[in-house]
Amino acid sequence: MEALIARACTRMSRNPSPVTAEQPWHLDAAIRSARIDSVDWPYIDTGGNGPVLVMLPGSVGTCEMFFKQIAALGDRFRIISVSYPAEPDPTALADGLARLMDTLGLARASVLGSSFGGYWAQFFALLYPQRVETLFLGNIFVTPDELFANPLFAPDFVRATAAADLQATWHGRVMQAAESELKRIQLDMLAGRQSAENLRARFLGVIDAKLCPPLRIPASQVVIVDCADDPIIPPASRQAVRDRYPQAEVATLPTGGHYPHILNPDAYDAVIARRLRT
Repeated sequence: MEALIARACTRMSRNPSPVTAEQPWHLDAAIRSARIDSVDWPYIDTGGNGPVLVMLPGSVGTCEMFFKQIAALGDRFRIISVSYPAEPDPTALADGLARLMDTLGLARASVLGSSFGGYWAQFFALLYPQRVETLFLGNIFVTPDELFANPLFAPDFVRATAAADLQATWHGRVMQAAESELKRIQLDMLAGRQSAENLRARFLGVIDAKLCPPLRIPASQVVIVDCADDPIIPPASRQAVRDRYPQAEVATLPTGGHYPHILNPDAYDAVIARRLRT
């Protein structure tokens, strides 16, 4: 991790902030930003000449949510972890990601999206199939219907709630969880590390999600990663993803919840590394 941050500091576009042992996900010094159509796309780029993996976090979190993959895999692969802007439209996000790849000089890359990030990653593969090596769909949904049983995903609630109030509501929910590394990270994000406007835009994207049309990439290029104990994506939603991509590789982790990149990183990283090496 220290070597990665040292390399990134030589490329950063703003003043560094310290990375502490207590907050290893604080990667301020490694974050750069690209200006695309008057919108900022912050990202972390580990550099190098290995296979390229673009990583997209879910509704809660910034590019720093993949800090464990950056530390464990960043020397073998070029990982580009992206904090996408406050935009709920998956096609607009897909177009923005294509422009970011242009800015970084990337013709093709593997793309991994987690939760909402994985939902709209499908639209990137739909619109730019020639730019996708492997599409990793991590803990995703194809339509949000099964999520609406959770009152915090209720469409009327999300639409009627101001960004700051939505952020405060989720902060209060996380506060009730048992103490853990994930709780500390989420509270950090919900305390302002991720803006309230960005958080609300992602939840609007979730509640308005539509079924992505059939992709024009071979099934061999799709990998589904899910967890048997995911508390956010119910079994019916996980099955719907498999039904949508019946020929895809499926890697079901026994544990990891909705954040296996944090809660079960060794198994998560093994799925990624095996595919990128091939």
